[in-house]
Amino acid sequence: MDQSSKDMVLFCLDFVKNNYGEQSQNVQCRNWIAMAIDLLEKSSLSSSGFMVMNLKEADGYFSGSNGSATANTVMEKIEMVKVLLG
Repeated sequence: MDQSSKDMVLFCLDFVKNNYGEQSQNVQCRNWIAMAIDLLEKSSLSSSGFMVMNLKEADGYFSGSNGSATANTVMEKIEMVKVLLG
């Protein structure tokens, strides 16, 4: 993954991290998660599948499809992906 793509993924994750508690930002958070997922899927990182899986779980919080997800789930998943991107 080139630095530009990595920076964009980190930007997406930071937006979600800073706005996940605002109900009015749910759609925008989902958009940024979708962009991060797209960039990760196109990357050659060996852990991209794992990162995508975690971001899809976080997205489930916003879409309501993951009834067991909480705000803490979102934060944990985002932080995990950020650490893996290192």
